[in-house]
Amino acid sequence: MNNRILFPFIALCLIWGSTWYFIKISLNAGMPPLFGVGFRFFLSGLLFFLIIALQKKSIPLNKQAIKLYLSFGLFNFTLSYGVTYWATQYVYSSISSILWGLFPLFTSMMAHFMLSEDENEKLTTNKLSALFLGFIGMVFIGSNQSIDLQSESFFAIIVLVGVIIIAAWPSVLYKKYNDVVGPYQMNAVCQTLTGVIMLSLSYFLSEDLTVMTWDNQLIFASIYLVIFGGVISWGIYFWLYQHLNVTQVTYVAIFPPIVAIILGWIFLNEVLSAKEIIGTTFILGSSALIYRK
Repeated sequence: MNNRILFPFIALCLIWGSTWYFIKISLNAGMPPLFGVGFRFFLSGLLFFLIIALQKKSIPLNKQAIKLYLSFGLFNFTLSYGVTYWATQYVYSSISSILWGLFPLFTSMMAHFMLSEDENEKLTTNKLSALFLGFIGMVFIGSNQSIDLQSESFFAIIVLVGVIIIAAWPSVLYKKYNDVVGPYQMNAVCQTLTGVIMLSLSYFLSEDLTVMTWDNQLIFASIYLVIFGGVISWGIYFWLYQHLNVTQVTYVAIFPPIVAIILGWIFLNEVLSAKEIIGTTFILGSSALIYRK
């Protein structure tokens, strides 16, 4: 991976590794989950429209473009983020981020069949070894968290895994047709669509907005999620599809738990356990296999 791709990729890992913390802050401040998703993506979607207008670019509206907008907007943004916000009410944010570490496994399996004409997307021994090592690393990191199999948290985990599988399909579809719609146009349409849907659901399901406490912490968390979690990170993410295979792009989901652990160790004086160190070693080793030529 050359520096032109490496530095944006690292920035994406760092941003997504920190967004789980800010999502938890917003939920703890009383922001309802549907409203939280809608508020975040409606504003970031509008910012992308502003960027497109300033660059005097057009929005493709052909049949294939609309299919990409709807599939990614409904499944990868609306459904996956809606369920992730909901699930984070019942499970630790670290568990949510660890479950999303399964994302590259599902996308790789789908890409093997959906992009069979592309040799770079085939499931090779190298990829399978990397995905296996990454999974082992995630297990080590997540083994410190206890889960009650009879609780709401376990049900939330099952639902979240199902949504992660569903979200893999539009990711592979976009890789197949990324020349049809550019990164900014995908973000503008998909994020605004998500915002409208989630804010509408929030209204019709009568989520209580009066319980929110708009203190400095919630305001900062909201700004961070819109600018960094919505505009910068997703701008980079769609841009990477033009330079990496789908497994390499979605493998970014493996790194947020590591980022969260390191940030906690540096800024919150949290102790790094032996399991977390071992898990991090496995994941970094797996990434060397994924990104090597």
